[in-house]
Amino acid sequence: MDLNIRGLGKAFGGTVALHPTDLTVRQGSFTTLLGPSGCGKTTILRMIAGLETPDMGTISMGEEVIFSGPSKRVVPTHQRGFGMVFQDFALWPHMTVFENVAFGLRAGKRTSKIRETVMEALDKVKLTGMHDRYPHQLSGGQQQRVAFARAVAITPRLVLFDEPLSALDAVLREDMRVEMMSLVRDLGLTALYVTHDQIEAMSMSDEVVVMNSGRILQSGTPEEVYGEPSDAFVARFIGKSNWLVPDHTMFRPEHLLWDRTGEDCHSFMVEITHVSYVGERYELRVKAEGHGEQWTAYHHTRLAVGTKREVYLPHHRLHHLVESK
Repeated sequence: MDLNIRGLGKAFGGTVALHPTDLTVRQGSFTTLLGPSGCGKTTILRMIAGLETPDMGTISMGEEVIFSGPSKRVVPTHQRGFGMVFQDFALWPHMTVFENVAFGLRAGKRTSKIRETVMEALDKVKLTGMHDRYPHQLSGGQQQRVAFARAVAITPRLVLFDEPLSALDAVLREDMRVEMMSLVRDLGLTALYVTHDQIEAMSMSDEVVVMNSGRILQSGTPEEVYGEPSDAFVARFIGKSNWLVPDHTMFRPEHLLWDRTGEDCHSFMVEITHVSYVGERYELRVKAEGHGEQWTAYHHTRLAVGTKREVYLPHHRLHHLVESK
């Protein structure tokens, strides 16, 4: 079943958190809401979960309406059949791992074969043998696995992720990203994931929904929103972008070439103003003659600051769009 929201809106006091919004999350897909803090992505997630009440619109799962402003229908959170993984894990410190995972099952009065269900969920997240431990006896990554096991133990129709990896260190976050994505796919779950981290969004998602100021600006595959941004904010927020002002024409740093190819190219004389070593390559800031903005470029060796070089940009790598108002 697809999740459908139509005309969903929310304001807190006089501040609009979400303008009337439409969104469809396809069954079996991994969809990510991506945007800066305050863009409305968490507000959408909490309204879907039933933790916030929308001011308007409808939310449905397949043919089942779980919220309707016009008909004043509100299905309680515990009856929606959704799992949720929170940013701060939200584990009960006085409960064992087993009881934390069993919490949703007991709340939903699904106590038949509860031990078997809990142990199976723990096995899926690689926590076999840890059911008697308490949260404080686990690492951050293990606590996150417990939170995920609790979400999937109820066999949810949809799993909601509220920036679940932000509390982890960088190395563990990358490992958990791969594990979480694999588990979602292996279990055939439908997932809606909220993050401000573009790497998480681009690497995990079937569809990325980019938001800003309470509105959806663009949705599409990671390749589409990166390669063909429809909005200047999207182009700047996802990856690095170089701009030919004032024409609102952009290109990505990796498309700026140091050697001429057989393609039709624009050429620019640039001066290198800054060089950073980032591991697999050098990241350079360059100033092009006749252009006000500095650009980002990549090179496989260190070039000296002050060096002037001719660079080339294939015509087909330019992307034209309209600046956001």
